[in-house]
Amino acid sequence: MKKLFTILLCTLAMGIIMPQQTFAQDKKEKKEKKKKDTKPYVWEMPELTGDEGFDNYLKTCDTIYHRIRTYSDSIVFYKVKKGIVTDKKTGEQKEVMGVFDDEGNYRSSGKALQQYAELTLQGTNLLADIALISVSSAAATASLPGLGMKALSYGKYIKAGPKIAQMGTQEVGEIVNMIKEQSKAIRALRKGYNEEGQLKDASIDPSNIDGVDLTKVETVNIEDPDKLAEQMAAATEENKAVGEVEEF
Repeated sequence: MKKLFTILLCTLAMGIIMPQQTFAQDKKEKKEKKKKDTKPYVWEMPELTGDEGFDNYLKTCDTIYHRIRTYSDSIVFYKVKKGIVTDKKTGEQKEVMGVFDDEGNYRSSGKALQQYAELTLQGTNLLADIALISVSSAAATASLPGLGMKALSYGKYIKAGPKIAQMGTQEVGEIVNMIKEQSKAIRALRKGYNEEGQLKDASIDPSNIDGVDLTKVETVNIEDPDKLAEQMAAATEENKAVGEVEEF
């Protein structure tokens, strides 16, 4: 009898626990699915209403949205990479540390820092302007009753401002942070390596140059050594012209 009671008690407990576990699992799966299905917000400018306050809000949303898209689409990332150069005749390989773009082209470290400085300033200013949408949203909400019957179709645009602001803050913020990270690596490269992509001094520890570990960078296979030599020569001249780039 006691054994039967114990079995019944265990069965009851399992009946309570299992649905909770199933519910938790379903909730987790739905959350993950929702996260995967999330698409970037796409803004489409509607016709102006004729109400100055509300129309200013629509124009602000349109301007900020397209500035975000232009900024994001114009980014070209430069990364410190280890180039593996293979001699065509002997087959011997040599390592060259330098700044490369996404297509494997050797680039000027000075020019890269210069461009990053400009993009950081643009991104910081854009983030400040994105914050203005919140103010415009409040003004648009106050103007909504003045639209009369149009308020029914234009009310949905009140939510557009916060969506653009959220998207822009995240997108632009991530780009600015990535730029700062890559800039730190480029400065470490300039400090520890010469224009030939070799350590300036054998005493330099490439795993810790101002806190940056350059031993774990990506590698890129150089298929055309002659082209690399030309790009490195051009980069050297550009670096001379640029000089030192201030911290940003």
